[in-house]
Amino acid sequence: MTVETNLHKLVDLAKEKSSDRRRQLLREVTHHFFDATPAIRSAAHSEYDAVLSRLAADTAQDAREELAARFADAPEAPHGLVLQLARDVIDVAAPILQKSAALTDEDLLAIAQESSGSHLEAITRREAVPEAVSDTIVRRGDDNVVVSLVRNRGAQISREAFETITERAEVNPDLHAPLVDRREMPTDLLNDLMAVVETRLRDRILEKFDGIDPNELQQAIDASHARLEARLSGDKDVDEARRFINGMKLRRQLDGALVVKLLREGHILRCAAGLAVLTDIDLATAKQALESPSIDPLCLVCRAGGLDRSLFVTLAVLRNAGNGDALRDAREYGRIFDELSEREAQRAMRFMLLRKKAEAA
Repeated sequence: MTVETNLHKLVDLAKEKSSDRRRQLLREVTHHFFDATPAIRSAAHSEYDAVLSRLAADTAQDAREELAARFADAPEAPHGLVLQLARDVIDVAAPILQKSAALTDEDLLAIAQESSGSHLEAITRREAVPEAVSDTIVRRGDDNVVVSLVRNRGAQISREAFETITERAEVNPDLHAPLVDRREMPTDLLNDLMAVVETRLRDRILEKFDGIDPNELQQAIDASHARLEARLSGDKDVDEARRFINGMKLRRQLDGALVVKLLREGHILRCAAGLAVLTDIDLATAKQALESPSIDPLCLVCRAGGLDRSLFVTLAVLRNAGNGDALRDAREYGRIFDELSEREAQRAMRFMLLRKKAEAA
């Protein structure tokens, strides 16, 4: 029996109302399609597309899941059917979104623009994700979706998307390691992360910096500093905090006790401005260290800036006030401070001095 004869017969059978019969028909049409796959864009291929799409639309979910699993690995799959399945509930759509070569870049972009949650995450698991699709996913997806995207080495990510993800990473540690692991992560954005990541990731960033030409590294640090400062520029609260700290410095009242008092009273910007002056770093970095989910950046700033152990522990405990056992936390913070080795401190100081040079430039 020819493909055309089979199709004419199956089109008539597709009018069946019985759910079980339609499921049987769906399997039968699928079998015929793979048994003698017609050429793409042929009349027979289009007719298969129409029949399969019609049957799938009125068939139970488990049958659609079976259909999607069958067609996900078929590059010659009918385009209309694949699009229909890709927009179905996630248990149906997932294998199509993750693997189907029948979906074009334009299809993926359209689906990403209209979908959210699980559908976006399924797209991030494709072997390759085009840059435009990645941009849309970063714009519309939550952090779990973005983590999945960044972990996919086959995803093309634009400079603009990397900047957005890096800003999100300031408050979400789950993004730190995937970003540091990306080979094409811009150097200046890696530098942005220095003030928020934990020690093991900071060391990996520094190892990457060791292999970069000093002039290129300095340019990256300059760019990083300018971007972080630009985010604070024009902020009246930031200007007020700087004026306050400068005034206290002129009156010789700027010391660790004042910084502790400011943090205890909830004046985060003033505290950051004071910490920046005491450790000779920029306010943006000090603010990030105070607000980072990890305690390691604050430890780095205090250790590299020459502040003593007790001041760091006090700031660390105050920063975490109400979220744990203060006595236990104090012991742990003291241990972290003590375990920051001389080698680590020297490498950190090298980084801090580079930031000083960038600020003076």
